[in-house]
Amino acid sequence: MHSKGRKRAAPTAALLIFSALLVVPELFPLYAQAPNTFYVKEVIDGDTIVLSDNRKVRYIGIDTPESGGLKPTEYYGIEAKKINKKLTEGKEVRLETDLERIDNYGRTLAYVYVDDLFVNLRLVELGAAVARPYPPNLKHYGELSRKMEIARKEKRGLWAEVEKWMIPAEDAGRYIGLSKTVVGKVLHAQDKGFGVFLNFGGDFSTDFTVFIPAKNLTYFKDEGIGDPASVYRGKVVETTGTIREHNGPSITVRHPGQIYIRK
Repeated sequence: MHSKGRKRAAPTAALLIFSALLVVPELFPLYAQAPNTFYVKEVIDGDTIVLSDNRKVRYIGIDTPESGGLKPTEYYGIEAKKINKKLTEGKEVRLETDLERIDNYGRTLAYVYVDDLFVNLRLVELGAAVARPYPPNLKHYGELSRKMEIARKEKRGLWAEVEKWMIPAEDAGRYIGLSKTVVGKVLHAQDKGFGVFLNFGGDFSTDFTVFIPAKNLTYFKDEGIGDPASVYRGKVVETTGTIREHNGPSITVRHPGQIYIRK
């Protein structure tokens, strides 16, 4: 037992620091109180942000024009970045994941929310982004696609002047490594068993080609497209994806949402 005259031990240094932090909360990093919620400390471009824990987050289901940096600035890229900054910079955000959580570049893949605002969807609504499906992360593909159709009809943002950012099939070879929307008429279409080839020039070895891998054809069947070669043959289409060099410029399409048939 303690004697009545014994002095209480002095508070430790750690206890004093802890007490000071409780009194001065601004010394804490600006993390939100809810679990898995953080604030945005930097906006990289229209669809990429950096969180307070230094994670780089790439928005799922959308694609925005480049705003500079390592890649050339594209039409409406600066505007898209400004809109993203207005929606998210310095604000607390909540992340919702899909089947894949990290991309090939180590970025966190997420649907981003500020309070009840679905940021990915808002960017599409404003015409600052196009809805682009990335299988198997398709949780919100339907609503993103529907909002893009509305933005397109109302000519919002990007959709006001599509000729400034969509490129003709014959120019696709100039944009290797870049995500683009290519416009052209499908002159030839073949199902070779391991995939479907859509050719826009007549020569499968040099002209722009769209390749649909056989393993992804189930997504087309889900959308009522049982025979893509027949559906797209002879049609003028817009194809969105990263242009690669493979016996000429090509885009690999993994979901029908990457191909739009012009009426």
